[in-house]
Parts: sequence; structure tokens; C-alpha cells
Amino acid sequence: MKPVTLIRPSGEVTAKSAPVRKTLLGEMARRLERRLGEVVRVRGMRLIVPGHHPNAASEFGVEGALPGYEVRPKPATILKATRRVLRECPEEIRVDVRSHHDGVSEYALFESVREIVKSTGRKTSKRGSRLLVEVYPDVAYVCGPEKAGPGGLPVGTQGSALCLLSGGFDSPVATWMVMRRGLECKGLHFLVTESELEAARENERVLRRWCPDFDLLVDESHREFLETAEERLTGRLKRYLCVVCKMRMLERASQWADRLGCDCIVTGDSLGQVASQTVWNLELEESQVDGTVLRPLIGLNKPEIIQYGRKIGVPERDPGRCPFVPKRPIVKPRKQEALRAYREVVDG
Repeated sequence: MKPVTLIRPSGEVTAKSAPVRKTLLGEMARRLERRLGEVVRVRGMRLIVPGHHPNAASEFGVEGALPGYEVRPKPATILKATRRVLRECPEEIRVDVRSHHDGVSEYALFESVREIVKSTGRKTSKRGSRLLVEVYPDVAYVCGPEKAGPGGLPVGTQGSALCLLSGGFDSPVATWMVMRRGLECKGLHFLVTESELEAARENERVLRRWCPDFDLLVDESHREFLETAEERLTGRLKRYLCVVCKMRMLERASQWADRLGCDCIVTGDSLGQVASQTVWNLELEESQVDGTVLRPLIGLNKPEIIQYGRKIGVPERDPGRCPFVPKRPIVKPRKQEALRAYREVVDG
């Protein structure tokens, strides 16, 4: 028996046309090779990795990763491997048998595998952990239990993004969500406080568990910009400080994106969550960008965002209050007034 990890690509990948599917599976194989240091083979709708690799389940585009064994396509050998795999399986099993070999009956093999599962005292259920047996004319794979992956599309197949990453909860979730949609991401943090930067570094470490080549860049000019804004904005214009802050972030992010060759900018904005994220302010803030801004969290509420964050491992922490937030931040701005406030800070 040869140890292997069998990869089930997401249904989104396997449902594509043959040429597109081939491209997506090839990119998944290349990314898994870089992550695991193994030569990955594509066989039909599956990817085969030598050895047992639980980390394979962290790759985007992977629906499930199943450790197991490559054996000869003989029923007796397959059933022997089944008994061995069952040692690592939980009490509830979903039996999935597929035969691409005319000499091996799929129905008969399914019944034999199910009897072995029952003989160990385990239950068979469609909700159980998958035990997968796939038989080809030259080889068979007996693998399980399945470790669920994030699904989605392989990273890099849909372009690249520059993601604004703070030390809070929302922006790493937004970054993870667009990674899952196939975007290759870099992070950009706007330095305001050292504690916020350290929290952003922790978010970077979380995202690297899912995408090891994710990097965080730091724009160190932002704190000085906010200090200037706080000094120059007076009277009613002071209420625009948060809007001015976001306008500057997106303008600088647009410059960074051009320099890095990124196709779009991603933010963690959620509609109505804070004053700068009202629909009127979002329109103004985006006026400084020549390109596409994606907001994957725009329609989610805070509990829904927290649920995603827990799933991907983002630590729950008190983000604290930004020291530059005015007492009464503007919610429904006047466009010309907002632009005047911005020019007041930028041009002096």
C-alpha cells in the first residue's frame, strides 16, 4: 500500500467546461506542489498527492482532502485497505464507491465496503465523514476520513488584488473571501498606531495559513496625514475627518495597486457599520480611485462576519477606538464640502 492524499476539487471547478477545468486543475496542482513539496498528479476529476498531507485541505479550490492508500485494483486488496483506513475514521461514515473498471462491480464493492464499516460498529450516513473508494483499471484509491477544504477557485486564476488590512476583524475576512474567489492577494496596512500594526501582523499570519505567499505592505505616511488633517480641519469640516481618511487610503491604495500590478482594491466595508461606511460616504471615498474597488462584506452584518472569521481563525479582539475619530463624524455628506475638506488637507 502506497500512502497518498486524494484531493476532491470544488464542484465549481469540476462543473467548468473541459478546457477551463483543465486550466483550473493544473493551477491547483502547481499551488499544492509549492505548498507541500510533492509532485501532484491530475487524474480525471481528482488530484493525487504522494504521502499524507492534512495541510492540503487549506488550499483554495479544494472541496476535501482524504488521506489513504493507493493499491492494486483487486477487491480483496481494496477491502484490506478499507479496514486500515477505518482505524482513523469517526463513528459515522459516508461510503462513496466509484468504479471506472469494467472488472469491478461498483454495487458489489459498495455493499462489501458497507459491511466492513458496519462490522466495526460504525454507522453509515450521508451526513457522515466521507470514505472514498475509486477504482481504475490500473490502480485503486481507498481514502478517508475527509477533511473539508474551503472550496472556491484556485488562487491566481481570477487576477490579483490589493487588500486593505487593518488590525480589526472585518478586513481579514474580506481578504479571505476574495482569495476564495480566485484572486491572488497582497495586503496593505495604513499605519496609525503600533498596536494596530501588530494586530494587522497577526491577521497576516492567519491569512498565510490559507495562502502561504500572502504578504503585508505598510504605508507609513498615513499617521502624519491624519495629524495634518486634525490640525487643518476646523468647524464643520472637522466632521469629515473619517471620510477624508478613507479618501486618502483609497487614493494611496490606487497608487500602490498600479505600482504592484494589482487588478483591483479590496476593503472590509460593511454597509452602515460605522459612519464612514454609509452609502453616501462610500461613493465619495471611491471618487479618488481610478479602478475597481471590491467590498465582499457589503451586505453582511457583524454576527455573520464574526461567524466567517471564527471559521478561518481570525482572533476576536477589541479593536479599540481610532484616536482621530471626531466627536460627530458626518454620515450624509455634502459632496463639494467633502472634496473641499480633502483638498484642505492635501494642498494646505
